[in-house]
Amino acid sequence: MAIPEQDLHRQIARGLRKGKLPHLPPAASPVSSLVQLTLEVPPDAHPEAVFSDLRRENSWRVAFGYAGQNLWQATIMLPQEPTILRYHFLLADGTKIQEHRQVEGVDEPLFGVWEYQDYRIAVYTPTGNPPDWVAGQVAYQIFPDRFAQGDPASLAKGTRTTYQYEALLKEWTDLPEVPPKSRDFFGGDLRGVINRLDYIRELGITCIYFTPIFESPTNHRYDASDYFKIDSRLGTEADLRELIEKAGAMGIRVLLDGVFNHCSQDSVYFRAARADKLSPYYRWFTFKEWPDKWEGWLGVVNMPEFVECPEVEEFFFGKGGVAQHWLGYGTGGWRTDVTPWITDEWWRRFRSAVRQSFPEAYLIAEDWGDATHRLLGDSFDATMNYRFGYSVGGWAGGKLSSLELSDRLETLRRDTPPAQFRAQLNLLGSHDTVRLLTKLEGNREQVKLAVSFMLAYPGVPMVYYGDEVGIEGTFAEDSRRPFPWDSLDKKPDLLGFFRKAINTRQSSPALMYGDVSTLYTDSDAFALLRSYAGEQVLAVFNNKAAPVEVVIPLEAGLQDRDWRSILDDSHTFQVTGEKLRITLPGYGSAWLRSNA
Repeated sequence: MAIPEQDLHRQIARGLRKGKLPHLPPAASPVSSLVQLTLEVPPDAHPEAVFSDLRRENSWRVAFGYAGQNLWQATIMLPQEPTILRYHFLLADGTKIQEHRQVEGVDEPLFGVWEYQDYRIAVYTPTGNPPDWVAGQVAYQIFPDRFAQGDPASLAKGTRTTYQYEALLKEWTDLPEVPPKSRDFFGGDLRGVINRLDYIRELGITCIYFTPIFESPTNHRYDASDYFKIDSRLGTEADLRELIEKAGAMGIRVLLDGVFNHCSQDSVYFRAARADKLSPYYRWFTFKEWPDKWEGWLGVVNMPEFVECPEVEEFFFGKGGVAQHWLGYGTGGWRTDVTPWITDEWWRRFRSAVRQSFPEAYLIAEDWGDATHRLLGDSFDATMNYRFGYSVGGWAGGKLSSLELSDRLETLRRDTPPAQFRAQLNLLGSHDTVRLLTKLEGNREQVKLAVSFMLAYPGVPMVYYGDEVGIEGTFAEDSRRPFPWDSLDKKPDLLGFFRKAINTRQSSPALMYGDVSTLYTDSDAFALLRSYAGEQVLAVFNNKAAPVEVVIPLEAGLQDRDWRSILDDSHTFQVTGEKLRITLPGYGSAWLRSNA
């Protein structure tokens, strides 16, 4: 008999915690709902739970009743508004019981680190779901200066200087400047993306996410000088409209990057604030000593931070403001930069204003840590899911066992409301990280393993441009290398795999929209099941260098199906009675599909 999924997770969790799992918190739950909590401690423990509401400075205690067999229970009502409920247990003898969780890291991944934290329940509003169109998307992140050249004259346009440096115009085959000064330009532009839309479509992509495209003195453009102008090196407003129209005709949506926390010191707004205290822009910034000392993001004076005054709110998300202006062009939504540097209340107002005018806008937060509080239905639809990327990338690179990966992913799934879980922007790398191939020390089979897992898992998988052809880079700026269009035929293995895997996912309703359950995991192998409308896909993975035979228990409904391999025909497998046996090569993966 197959082990029920909840029992399997409990076994895994107990094993990793050396048998100690007195309490398993419930999954994310709707506001005002009732949930039952169970604690396993001796009959003389007389436990109480101490609760606190993350969004309010209040706490309360609940006594538990004895239910027999060392089990204590209590039913609690969840708050009426979205929040994170935290709690721990106190026993009669003073013992404090908390959850033992893996520490995932924020700026960098962590492996093998555990700590005790309060248990938590994500309390969400079921009326705040992401737009329906988001389900089933595959995103492609483009750093515009480095993806493709379209207009040869574009490189010479734009600013002549980048703050104190002369702008550096590079050849497409050059490498980025080291150390980086944000002043090297390669000439990628919107016209280049338009010319390469066929490539993007053939890859299987349905959503392009651009890093900033607004006027700026730097190549990264995270310091806008004018939010209502396309940077002249990238093209014009007409180019953006053409790109959105032609991409849309191919079923590809366009997302923009919103930097609403800070701008350039050369911006029209900040120059006016420095010139005159009576300027309406003076109140937008914090001056330590006007006009020559001010607050910059992380102390960077080139990037003065905005104040959350009503005028700034109106500028960014009021009627006709930045967010609504560009959504009016037909873009699909916003990814918001350095989201934790702006208050949660600001983002709730942002969502409310944007959704009133554009109810289909997909809103994504950049938050590298535990961002559950942003996914409760009142601010964002998704995060850039670095928690997922750290876990899967570490597992593919041998830093996490399959058991540890399963524990992390189940914690992530439990933390996240169901609709937002399916909308999460899952990634393995981005413009802010080491390249995937470099991180995995040049092992292309491990890259394929990580990508196969990402594409088989629920959410919106995101490919960073060029990962599919093996672009390398040892730090963020070095990783922003130009796309090697002239040497694609030298990298057929990765590109062919990405195309096959993405398009296979896009042909499978189960992989696009299906529920997920874990069927099997041990120190080496991992098997998950995706199910939707009668179709099921069984994805099996081996994160070790040596081949492995995986024996997967099948429930009754899975035993008599006609399974066939849809990702790689070279894998041999057989179903005998209640078990499926499959042999995977080192770092191998298989997707097996069946239809009712």
